[in-house]
Amino acid sequence: MRKLTKQNLEDIIIGCSYFGAGGGGSFNEGLRRMYEDLDAGLTFSLMSPDEMKDNEYAAATYGVGTTAPPTPEEVKRYADLPRIKEESTAAAFRALERYMGKKFVATIAGEIGPGNTLAAMSVAAHLGIPQLDGDTVGRATPEIDQNTVLAAGYTITPAAGATKYGDEMILAKIARTSREEDFFRAASMVSMGIGVADTAISGKMAKTPGVIVQGSISNAERIGKAYRTAVETHADPIRAVMEAGKGYWLFEGTIADFQWKDKGGYLFGDLEIAGTGKYQGSRYKIAYQNENIIAWRDGKVSVTPPDLIVPVVAATAKAIANPDFVKGEAVIVLGFPAPAPWRTPGGLKLFGPEHFGYDTPYIPIEERFAAASK
Repeated sequence: MRKLTKQNLEDIIIGCSYFGAGGGGSFNEGLRRMYEDLDAGLTFSLMSPDEMKDNEYAAATYGVGTTAPPTPEEVKRYADLPRIKEESTAAAFRALERYMGKKFVATIAGEIGPGNTLAAMSVAAHLGIPQLDGDTVGRATPEIDQNTVLAAGYTITPAAGATKYGDEMILAKIARTSREEDFFRAASMVSMGIGVADTAISGKMAKTPGVIVQGSISNAERIGKAYRTAVETHADPIRAVMEAGKGYWLFEGTIADFQWKDKGGYLFGDLEIAGTGKYQGSRYKIAYQNENIIAWRDGKVSVTPPDLIVPVVAATAKAIANPDFVKGEAVIVLGFPAPAPWRTPGGLKLFGPEHFGYDTPYIPIEERFAAASK
Protein backbone atom coordinates (compact mmCIF):
# COMPACT_ATOMS: atom_id res chain seq x y z
CA MET A 1 0.00 0.00 0.00
CA ARG A 2 1.32 3.42 -0.94
CA LYS A 3 0.43 6.75 0.66
CA LEU A 4 -0.14 9.41 -1.98
CA THR A 5 1.28 12.91 -1.78
CA LYS A 6 -0.28 16.06 -3.15
CA GLN A 7 2.05 15.80 -6.13
CA ASN A 8 1.02 12.18 -6.77
CA LEU A 9 -2.63 13.22 -6.71
CA GLU A 10 -2.10 16.17 -9.04
CA ASP A 11 -0.32 13.88 -11.50
CA ILE A 12 -3.16 11.37 -11.26
CA ILE A 13 -5.88 13.90 -12.00
CA ILE A 14 -3.94 15.32 -14.98
CA GLY A 15 -3.47 11.82 -16.36
CA CYS A 16 -7.14 11.08 -15.78
CA SER A 17 -8.10 14.11 -17.88
CA TYR A 18 -6.65 12.40 -20.97
CA PHE A 19 -8.26 9.04 -20.27
CA GLY A 20 -11.53 10.92 -19.70
CA ALA A 21 -11.74 11.35 -23.51
CA GLY A 22 -13.83 14.49 -23.12
CA GLY A 23 -15.84 13.17 -20.14
CA GLY A 24 -15.17 11.36 -16.89
CA GLY A 25 -16.45 14.18 -14.70
CA SER A 26 -15.23 17.70 -14.03
CA PHE A 27 -11.49 18.34 -13.78
CA ASN A 28 -12.09 21.40 -11.57
CA GLU A 29 -14.47 19.45 -9.34
CA GLY A 30 -11.90 16.69 -8.96
CA LEU A 31 -9.23 19.22 -7.98
CA ARG A 32 -11.59 20.96 -5.55
CA ARG A 33 -12.49 17.72 -3.85
CA MET A 34 -8.86 16.64 -3.59
CA TYR A 35 -7.59 19.93 -2.14
CA GLU A 36 -10.46 20.13 0.36
CA ASP A 37 -9.77 16.59 1.54
CA LEU A 38 -6.06 17.29 1.94
CA ASP A 39 -6.80 20.53 3.81
CA ALA A 40 -9.04 18.52 6.13
CA GLY A 41 -6.10 16.24 6.95
CA LEU A 42 -7.41 13.19 5.09
CA THR A 43 -5.02 10.57 3.75
CA PHE A 44 -5.09 9.12 0.24
CA SER A 45 -3.54 5.70 -0.32
CA LEU A 46 -3.32 3.22 -3.17
CA MET A 47 -3.59 -0.56 -2.79
CA SER A 48 -2.56 -3.13 -5.39
CA PRO A 49 -5.16 -5.84 -6.09
CA ASP A 50 -2.46 -8.34 -5.06
CA GLU A 51 -2.64 -6.93 -1.53
CA MET A 52 -6.30 -7.94 -1.13
CA LYS A 53 -7.14 -11.21 0.58
CA ASP A 54 -9.23 -13.53 -1.59
CA ASN A 55 -12.29 -13.20 0.67
CA GLU A 56 -12.11 -9.42 1.11
CA TYR A 57 -14.36 -7.13 -0.94
CA ALA A 58 -14.03 -3.80 -2.70
CA ALA A 59 -16.69 -1.89 -4.64
CA ALA A 60 -16.88 0.78 -7.31
CA THR A 61 -18.36 4.21 -6.74
CA TYR A 62 -18.92 6.96 -9.30
CA GLY A 63 -21.32 9.61 -10.47
CA VAL A 64 -23.98 9.27 -13.17
CA GLY A 65 -25.40 12.24 -15.05
CA THR A 66 -25.00 14.60 -17.94
CA THR A 67 -22.00 16.89 -18.15
CA ALA A 68 -24.18 19.69 -19.49
CA PRO A 69 -24.45 22.73 -17.18
CA PRO A 70 -27.73 22.96 -15.22
CA THR A 71 -30.37 25.26 -16.60
CA PRO A 72 -31.79 28.13 -14.48
CA GLU A 73 -35.06 26.19 -14.33
CA GLU A 74 -33.29 23.14 -12.88
CA VAL A 75 -31.46 25.21 -10.29
CA LYS A 76 -34.76 26.78 -9.21
CA ARG A 77 -36.61 23.45 -9.17
CA TYR A 78 -34.22 21.85 -6.66
CA ALA A 79 -33.29 24.95 -4.65
CA ASP A 80 -35.48 24.15 -1.64
CA LEU A 81 -34.51 20.48 -1.24
CA PRO A 82 -32.31 19.49 1.73
CA ARG A 83 -28.64 18.64 1.08
CA ILE A 84 -26.64 15.87 2.69
CA LYS A 85 -23.25 16.72 4.17
CA GLU A 86 -21.26 13.98 2.44
CA GLU A 87 -20.76 13.36 -1.26
CA SER A 88 -23.52 11.30 -2.88
CA THR A 89 -20.92 8.75 -4.00
CA ALA A 90 -19.92 8.13 -0.37
CA ALA A 91 -23.58 7.79 0.64
CA ALA A 92 -24.13 5.22 -2.11
CA PHE A 93 -21.01 3.28 -1.07
CA ARG A 94 -22.16 3.04 2.55
CA ALA A 95 -25.69 2.09 1.46
CA LEU A 96 -24.29 -0.85 -0.54
CA GLU A 97 -22.18 -1.93 2.45
CA ARG A 98 -25.29 -1.96 4.65
CA TYR A 99 -27.33 -3.89 2.13
CA MET A 100 -24.66 -6.54 1.54
CA GLY A 101 -23.60 -6.75 5.17
CA LYS A 102 -19.95 -6.36 4.22
CA LYS A 103 -17.26 -3.85 5.10
CA PHE A 104 -15.42 -3.05 1.90
CA VAL A 105 -11.65 -2.75 2.25
CA ALA A 106 -11.15 -0.43 -0.75
CA THR A 107 -12.93 1.62 -3.35
CA ILE A 108 -12.69 0.86 -7.05
CA ALA A 109 -12.84 3.70 -9.55
CA GLY A 110 -15.85 3.27 -11.83
CA GLU A 111 -13.77 4.74 -14.64
CA ILE A 112 -10.63 6.75 -15.27
CA GLY A 113 -11.70 10.38 -15.49
CA PRO A 114 -10.72 13.57 -13.65
CA GLY A 115 -13.96 13.88 -11.71
CA ASN A 116 -15.10 10.31 -11.20
CA THR A 117 -11.74 8.76 -10.33
CA LEU A 118 -11.16 11.44 -7.71
CA ALA A 119 -14.70 10.91 -6.43
CA ALA A 120 -13.88 7.28 -5.66
CA MET A 121 -10.55 8.26 -4.11
CA SER A 122 -12.29 10.88 -1.97
CA VAL A 123 -14.76 8.30 -0.68
CA ALA A 124 -11.83 6.09 0.30
CA ALA A 125 -10.08 8.98 2.06
CA HIS A 126 -13.21 9.88 4.02
CA LEU A 127 -13.80 6.28 5.07
CA GLY A 128 -10.15 5.69 5.95
CA ILE A 129 -9.63 2.94 3.39
CA PRO A 130 -7.38 2.79 0.31
CA GLN A 131 -8.23 3.19 -3.36
CA LEU A 132 -7.62 0.02 -5.35
CA ASP A 133 -5.03 0.54 -8.10
CA GLY A 134 -7.45 -0.43 -10.83
CA ASP A 135 -10.84 0.41 -12.30
CA THR A 136 -13.63 -1.19 -14.29
CA VAL A 137 -12.98 0.54 -17.62
CA GLY A 138 -9.41 1.85 -18.05
CA ARG A 139 -10.82 5.09 -19.47
CA ALA A 140 -14.10 7.02 -19.16
CA THR A 141 -17.32 5.74 -20.74
CA PRO A 142 -20.88 7.03 -21.03
CA GLU A 143 -22.79 3.93 -19.88
CA ILE A 144 -22.72 1.78 -16.75
CA ASP A 145 -22.73 -1.38 -18.89
CA GLN A 146 -19.28 -0.54 -20.19
CA ASN A 147 -17.70 -2.40 -17.31
CA THR A 148 -14.92 -4.97 -17.64
CA VAL A 149 -16.52 -7.10 -14.91
CA LEU A 150 -19.58 -7.50 -17.14
CA ALA A 151 -17.38 -8.12 -20.17
CA ALA A 152 -15.68 -10.90 -18.21
CA GLY A 153 -19.06 -12.55 -17.60
CA TYR A 154 -19.81 -11.49 -14.02
CA THR A 155 -22.63 -9.41 -12.53
CA ILE A 156 -22.20 -5.88 -11.12
CA THR A 157 -25.36 -5.85 -8.99
CA PRO A 158 -26.60 -5.35 -6.33
CA ALA A 159 -26.16 -1.62 -6.73
CA ALA A 160 -26.93 1.43 -4.62
CA GLY A 161 -27.76 4.97 -5.66
CA ALA A 162 -27.82 8.16 -3.58
CA THR A 163 -28.54 11.78 -4.46
CA LYS A 164 -27.16 14.92 -2.88
CA TYR A 165 -30.64 15.53 -1.46
CA GLY A 166 -30.64 12.36 0.69
CA ASP A 167 -32.60 10.00 -1.56
CA GLU A 168 -31.29 6.42 -1.57
CA MET A 169 -32.20 3.38 -3.66
CA ILE A 170 -31.05 -0.23 -3.91
CA LEU A 171 -31.22 -2.31 -7.08
CA ALA A 172 -31.29 -5.80 -5.62
CA LYS A 173 -32.28 -7.49 -8.86
CA ILE A 174 -32.67 -6.32 -12.46
CA ALA A 175 -34.15 -8.01 -15.52
CA ARG A 176 -31.04 -7.43 -17.63
CA THR A 177 -27.75 -5.61 -17.12
CA SER A 178 -28.81 -2.56 -19.14
CA ARG A 179 -31.60 -1.89 -16.63
CA GLU A 180 -29.13 -0.55 -14.07
CA GLU A 181 -28.23 2.18 -16.56
CA ASP A 182 -31.92 2.88 -17.19
CA PHE A 183 -32.80 3.22 -13.51
CA PHE A 184 -29.87 5.37 -12.44
CA ARG A 185 -29.92 7.52 -15.57
CA ALA A 186 -33.62 8.28 -14.95
CA ALA A 187 -32.88 9.10 -11.31
CA SER A 188 -30.06 11.41 -12.34
CA MET A 189 -32.40 13.37 -14.61
CA VAL A 190 -34.60 14.35 -11.65
CA SER A 191 -31.70 14.97 -9.29
CA MET A 192 -29.01 16.70 -11.41
CA GLY A 193 -26.84 13.63 -11.00
CA ILE A 194 -26.66 10.61 -8.71
CA GLY A 195 -23.90 8.78 -6.84
CA VAL A 196 -23.70 5.06 -7.55
CA ALA A 197 -21.96 2.12 -5.91
CA ASP A 198 -21.83 -1.30 -7.54
CA THR A 199 -19.40 -3.99 -8.75
CA ALA A 200 -18.70 -5.42 -5.32
CA ILE A 201 -15.98 -7.97 -6.10
CA SER A 202 -13.75 -10.20 -4.02
CA GLY A 203 -10.00 -9.99 -3.84
CA LYS A 204 -9.82 -13.24 -5.79
CA MET A 205 -11.80 -11.66 -8.65
CA ALA A 206 -9.82 -8.40 -8.51
CA LYS A 207 -6.59 -10.36 -8.99
CA THR A 208 -7.95 -12.37 -11.93
CA PRO A 209 -6.59 -10.99 -15.24
CA GLY A 210 -9.22 -9.22 -17.33
CA VAL A 211 -11.83 -8.72 -14.60
CA ILE A 212 -10.71 -5.16 -13.82
CA VAL A 213 -8.07 -2.97 -15.46
CA GLN A 214 -5.25 -3.46 -12.98
CA GLY A 215 -2.76 -0.63 -12.39
CA SER A 216 -4.89 1.99 -14.13
CA ILE A 217 -4.46 4.62 -11.39
CA SER A 218 -0.68 4.26 -11.49
CA ASN A 219 -0.86 4.49 -15.27
CA ALA A 220 -2.79 7.77 -15.06
CA GLU A 221 -0.18 9.03 -12.59
CA ARG A 222 2.59 8.14 -15.05
CA ILE A 223 0.88 10.10 -17.85
CA GLY A 224 0.34 13.10 -15.56
CA LYS A 225 3.96 13.00 -14.42
CA ALA A 226 5.11 12.95 -18.05
CA TYR A 227 3.03 16.06 -18.72
CA ARG A 228 4.30 17.86 -15.60
CA THR A 229 7.93 16.99 -16.24
CA ALA A 230 7.71 18.23 -19.83
CA VAL A 231 6.24 21.56 -18.69
CA GLU A 232 8.90 21.96 -15.98
CA THR A 233 11.74 21.21 -18.40
CA HIS A 234 10.28 23.26 -21.28
CA ALA A 235 9.88 20.14 -23.41
CA ASP A 236 6.82 19.42 -25.59
CA PRO A 237 4.06 18.18 -23.23
CA ILE A 238 1.91 16.90 -26.11
CA ARG A 239 4.70 14.65 -27.33
CA ALA A 240 5.44 13.61 -23.74
CA VAL A 241 1.83 12.54 -23.10
CA MET A 242 1.58 10.82 -26.47
CA GLU A 243 4.77 8.85 -25.90
CA ALA A 244 3.95 7.93 -22.29
CA GLY A 245 0.50 6.69 -23.31
CA LYS A 246 1.68 5.03 -26.55
CA GLY A 247 -0.68 7.30 -28.43
CA TYR A 248 -1.06 8.73 -31.90
CA TRP A 249 -1.11 12.25 -33.35
CA LEU A 250 -4.32 12.09 -35.40
CA PHE A 251 -5.02 15.66 -36.54
CA GLU A 252 -4.15 19.31 -36.09
CA GLY A 253 -6.36 22.32 -36.73
CA THR A 254 -8.71 24.92 -35.31
CA ILE A 255 -12.19 24.44 -33.91
CA ALA A 256 -14.58 25.31 -36.71
CA ASP A 257 -17.97 24.39 -35.28
CA PHE A 258 -19.65 22.45 -32.51
CA GLN A 259 -23.11 21.77 -31.15
CA TRP A 260 -24.50 19.87 -28.21
CA LYS A 261 -27.75 18.96 -26.47
CA ASP A 262 -28.74 17.38 -23.19
CA LYS A 263 -30.88 14.34 -24.00
CA GLY A 264 -31.93 11.44 -21.81
CA GLY A 265 -29.37 12.24 -19.14
CA TYR A 266 -26.47 12.36 -21.62
CA LEU A 267 -24.58 15.14 -23.33
CA PHE A 268 -24.75 14.47 -27.07
CA GLY A 269 -22.81 16.57 -29.55
CA ASP A 270 -20.21 16.80 -32.23
CA LEU A 271 -17.11 18.83 -32.93
CA GLU A 272 -15.65 19.88 -36.28
CA ILE A 273 -12.00 20.86 -36.71
CA ALA A 274 -10.56 22.61 -39.77
CA GLY A 275 -7.08 21.34 -40.59
CA THR A 276 -3.96 23.48 -40.46
CA GLY A 277 -0.33 22.84 -41.43
CA LYS A 278 0.01 19.53 -43.20
CA TYR A 279 -3.71 18.94 -42.53
CA GLN A 280 -4.75 22.10 -44.40
CA GLY A 281 -7.88 21.48 -46.44
CA SER A 282 -8.98 18.49 -44.34
CA ARG A 283 -11.79 18.34 -41.76
CA TYR A 284 -11.99 16.21 -38.67
CA LYS A 285 -15.29 15.42 -36.95
CA ILE A 286 -15.82 13.88 -33.51
CA ALA A 287 -19.18 12.66 -32.18
CA TYR A 288 -19.64 12.27 -28.46
CA GLN A 289 -22.08 10.90 -25.88
CA ASN A 290 -20.59 12.43 -22.73
CA GLU A 291 -17.24 10.94 -23.89
CA ASN A 292 -15.82 11.09 -27.42
CA ILE A 293 -17.11 8.02 -29.24
CA ILE A 294 -16.15 8.06 -32.93
CA ALA A 295 -14.21 10.29 -35.33
CA TRP A 296 -13.97 10.80 -39.08
CA ARG A 297 -11.37 12.50 -41.25
CA ASP A 298 -12.85 13.87 -44.46
CA GLY A 299 -15.82 11.54 -44.05
CA LYS A 300 -13.72 8.41 -43.56
CA VAL A 301 -13.71 6.67 -40.17
CA SER A 302 -10.59 7.56 -38.21
CA VAL A 303 -11.18 6.06 -34.74
CA THR A 304 -13.99 3.94 -33.29
CA PRO A 305 -14.89 2.87 -29.76
CA PRO A 306 -13.47 1.54 -27.52
CA ASP A 307 -10.24 3.38 -28.54
CA LEU A 308 -9.77 6.89 -27.13
CA ILE A 309 -10.15 10.20 -28.97
CA VAL A 310 -8.62 13.12 -27.05
CA PRO A 311 -8.56 16.71 -28.38
CA VAL A 312 -6.04 18.89 -26.52
CA VAL A 313 -5.35 22.61 -26.60
CA ALA A 314 -2.30 23.08 -28.83
CA ALA A 315 -0.83 25.86 -26.68
CA THR A 316 -1.05 24.02 -23.35
CA ALA A 317 -1.54 20.29 -24.15
CA LYS A 318 -4.48 20.25 -21.73
CA ALA A 319 -7.28 17.84 -22.58
CA ILE A 320 -10.56 19.49 -23.58
CA ALA A 321 -13.74 18.46 -21.79
CA ASN A 322 -17.02 18.33 -23.71
CA PRO A 323 -18.53 20.82 -24.51
CA ASP A 324 -15.91 23.39 -23.43
CA PHE A 325 -14.85 24.39 -26.93
CA VAL A 326 -13.79 27.80 -28.24
CA LYS A 327 -14.21 28.53 -31.93
CA GLY A 328 -10.92 29.29 -33.62
CA GLU A 329 -8.82 27.69 -30.88
CA ALA A 330 -5.86 25.63 -32.13
CA VAL A 331 -6.11 21.97 -31.12
CA ILE A 332 -4.35 18.66 -31.59
CA VAL A 333 -6.32 15.40 -31.66
CA LEU A 334 -4.57 12.49 -29.96
CA GLY A 335 -5.68 8.87 -29.99
CA PHE A 336 -4.87 6.02 -27.60
CA PRO A 337 -5.51 2.26 -27.69
CA ALA A 338 -8.26 0.88 -25.48
CA PRO A 339 -7.30 -1.49 -22.65
CA ALA A 340 -7.09 -5.14 -23.68
CA PRO A 341 -10.40 -6.31 -22.09
CA TRP A 342 -12.34 -4.10 -24.51
CA ARG A 343 -10.76 -5.71 -27.57
CA THR A 344 -12.30 -9.09 -26.76
CA PRO A 345 -15.63 -10.23 -28.28
CA GLY A 346 -17.35 -9.63 -24.93
CA GLY A 347 -15.81 -6.17 -24.62
CA LEU A 348 -16.72 -5.12 -28.16
CA LYS A 349 -20.31 -6.24 -27.64
CA LEU A 350 -20.61 -3.69 -24.84
CA PHE A 351 -18.35 -0.96 -26.19
CA GLY A 352 -17.79 -1.43 -29.92
CA PRO A 353 -19.12 0.72 -32.80
CA GLU A 354 -22.22 -1.43 -33.26
CA HIS A 355 -23.29 -0.82 -29.66
CA PHE A 356 -23.59 2.90 -30.44
CA GLY A 357 -25.40 2.32 -33.74
CA TYR A 358 -22.47 2.80 -36.12
CA ASP A 359 -22.33 0.42 -39.07
CA THR A 360 -18.57 0.12 -39.22
CA PRO A 361 -16.22 -2.60 -37.94
CA TYR A 362 -13.86 -2.14 -35.05
CA ILE A 363 -10.32 -1.84 -36.36
CA PRO A 364 -7.68 -1.12 -33.68
CA ILE A 365 -6.38 2.43 -33.76
CA GLU A 366 -2.83 1.32 -34.49
CA GLU A 367 -4.02 -0.46 -37.65
CA ARG A 368 -6.12 2.49 -38.79
CA PHE A 369 -3.24 4.89 -38.12
CA ALA A 370 -0.77 2.75 -40.05
CA ALA A 371 -3.15 2.50 -43.00
CA ALA A 372 -3.85 6.27 -43.01
CA SER A 373 -0.11 7.03 -42.88
CA LYS A 374 0.69 5.08 -46.07
